Amino acid sequence: MLTIWQATPKDLPTLLYLAQETFREKWIPIDGKELVEAYIQQNMQISHFQNALLNPDISFWIAFWEEKPCGYLKIIRNAIPDKYIHLGKNFLQIEKLYLFAFAHRLKIGSELMKIALQVAQNENFDVLWLGVWSKNEQAIRFYEKFGFQKIGDWIFIMGDKICEDEWIMAKVLPRLQ
Repeated sequence: MLTIWQATPKDLPTLLYLAQETFREKWIPIDGKELVEAYIQQNMQISHFQNALLNPDISFWIAFWEEKPCGYLKIIRNAIPDKYIHLGKNFLQIEKLYLFAFAHRLKIGSELMKIALQVAQNENFDVLWLGVWSKNEQAIRFYEKFGFQKIGDWIFIMGDKICEDEWIMAKVLPRLQ
């Protein structure tokens, strides 16, 4: 059974675990342990999540399958990719949508995406956007299924590695009357 809730400061240990371990599972086979651990050390420590949980522009949701943490969503309000301002005024970024591999077949990513779309609609955002590695075909297909399209390129820095093969994908949202 799937359970999802919006994270609060009491969820900090679970959130930290999910962020670090899903990142390791995804990226160590691709980029190696040393680079991934350096990224985690720089960007995924408890203080990062404590500060983010106190920021009203940032929200997290955590997903559990049969009471086991299996994924999370992080959104950032008003994070605008500079050269795409023409798409709208109000931007919502999906900064992280990570699952353990076992959870992919359970449609948990779809449920987390539906939450991001609902927040975007409820809070009247014009554009929902994210960055994705251009070679992550599974993720790209998933985002396309929800109406996202590639709108440009993105640079992601992981430790000493500058990744220039990242895409920005976006979904322009209909306005409710």
